[in-house]
Formats: sequence, C-alpha cells, structure tokens
Amino acid sequence: MKLPLPIYLLLLIPILTACNSEPPEVKESIRSLAAIKVGEVQSISGRKFPGKAKATQEVNLAFDVGGKLIERPVNIGDFVKKGDVIARLDPRDFNANVKSATAALKNAENNFKRAKELIKDQFISQVDYDRLEARVATAEANLSITQKALADSVIRAPFDGHIANTFVENYTAVLSLKPIVRLLDTTRVEMVVQIPESLISKISFIEDILVIFDSFPDVALEATITEVSNEASQTTRTYPVTLIMTQQDGAEILPGMAGNAAGTLVMPGAVDTQDKLVVPVKAVFTPDTEKQDHVWVIDEQSGSVELRKVETGQLTMSGIQITDGLQTDEWIAIAGVHTLHEGQIVRIDSSIVTE
Repeated sequence: MKLPLPIYLLLLIPILTACNSEPPEVKESIRSLAAIKVGEVQSISGRKFPGKAKATQEVNLAFDVGGKLIERPVNIGDFVKKGDVIARLDPRDFNANVKSATAALKNAENNFKRAKELIKDQFISQVDYDRLEARVATAEANLSITQKALADSVIRAPFDGHIANTFVENYTAVLSLKPIVRLLDTTRVEMVVQIPESLISKISFIEDILVIFDSFPDVALEATITEVSNEASQTTRTYPVTLIMTQQDGAEILPGMAGNAAGTLVMPGAVDTQDKLVVPVKAVFTPDTEKQDHVWVIDEQSGSVELRKVETGQLTMSGIQITDGLQTDEWIAIAGVHTLHEGQIVRIDSSIVTE
C-alpha cells in the first residue's frame, strides 16, 4: 500500500539530516605533566619542623654472667671513652673456674699423650684411645667457656659516650642480662622531623639544613639527612625524616632537648655558580626532524606547550646548562617529552619528581 506523499517526505527528513551533519568533535583529554619552573629556588626556611634530640647510639649495658658487683666507677653524667671499665663482678669464682678447667685440660692432654705411645703397641684399644682424645677436646671447650665467663665479668664501654642512668649499686648480687648502666653516644645527635606529603618527594633537593634547639637559641647546627621513611603516619599523613648533626663547643645538646629544623628547597632548574640556568637532562631532547636541542615550554596560564630551541652548555651535578633559549620563571616539561605535540594542553604538576 502506498503511503500518502506528505508522510513519505516526513520519513526522509531525519535521514537527510543525518547524512548532512558533521561528526561530533572529540576533545583531547588534559594530562598532568611533570614540570619545573626554570631558575626556581623555593625557600622553606620560613617553615620550621619541630623535633627532639636523641643519641646516635644508646645501649643498656649488662653482664652476660651473674655474680656480685664489686666495682662501678661511673655515675650519671660521667663521660667515658671506648674501652673504659664500666662495672666489674667479683672475679674469685671465675678465676677458680679457669684454674680448674686449665688443670683438667692439662690432665687430659697428658693422658692422651700416653695413649699415643700405648696405641702403637696395641696396649690400649682404639675405643679407649678415641675416648681420651675426645676428653682433650671437651677440656679445651670447658676452658674457653670459663675464660669467656671471666672476661664477661667486666663491662667496658663499647663507644665514647655519657652515662645516662645507673640501675645497680655496688655489692649487689646481679643476674645475667640485668641492666647495670645506660650509655648514650652524644658526640653526634639525631632529630626526627615530620615532613608533609607535599614536600617528601622533594626531600633530596633540600639543602642548607640548620637546626636550632630551644636551649641554645643562638646556636645553629648544620644537619644532614640520614634516613627517610617510606611510610606516612596514619594520623598526620607526614613522613618521619631523621637528621644528624655534630655537637658544637659550648652548646652540648642532650637527648630530649626540643628544637626546630629549617632548610632551603632548591629544585632542578636553579641558577648554578656560573649564573647559567640548569635544567634536568631529561627535559632536553632532539626531535627526529631537527638537529638542535629543544625543550617543551608550558604556558602557565593556558597550559599550552611550545617546542623551543635551546643552546646547551656543560653537564653539572644537577643537570645541563642552558646558555640561550630559556628565561627564568618559565615552565618546562621534565617527563614525557617524546609524547607531546605543539599546542597540546597540559596540567602542570610540580609535585612529580623524576630522577
């Protein structure tokens, strides 16, 4: 059956419209891109990170053997050097044990010596000979044990340090492994500070760290980073970082003293000692169609990237010198340089740090 003409035309309108319409424009997604600001030196000296001093080495010293304490020549606060006597037990029983073990060894050696002569003519059996030989080995082991016990009856300082506490008085019977004194190495001190997530990835770029303790506000100690935790606190979302510093004359820092650390964050892209801009090596590349070094410059306002020629200089510890083509405070890409294209819109991410 034929449809009326007006209805037939109405059915053709959507088909004709669809044929003439253009495909919808597909917008390119905006990617986050690791970038730095050229010549950037971020001072964080205004930010202070609190912490408390602690000894670099600390130990509770104890005897490995039990006995009667007859000598403890140190008191709280005393400074001792490595090898100094800290405490001594009554040695009479230990000396007696050494003499007894020595005599037993000598007797065993004499019996074995005679056995060597008797075994030649088979005056003793092989079993008796082996038994006498074993007694020599047993006697030697017993002598070593008694000699070690005698040596263990004296505690000596394992390192230079201060006596922080004493737990046992003279003429007291002590058991093995019972702490006698607490020794702290305070020739250098440590301090743990909490670094926020926004800075932990840049910790390797922090320089000129100074620590000032409340007890000595006029003394600034130079510190270096020794440990960086890779796990954040569940409550504060900060990362523990351990600093170490050397004591200064006239300002002895004791464990437990409170202080604050500050430093300067110098990101790659800073100005070097020759007043030349330095950028990470990964930021500079040579496109396939070019013979000169280039970088991707990012417009901070629009996020658009621009390919720019640069003149490079010497390699340095922190990157490569740029002698021409870049200005201070311009943003450049430091990752994915071979995947970008002219005019691409990106989102600057200065928190990403690449090696």
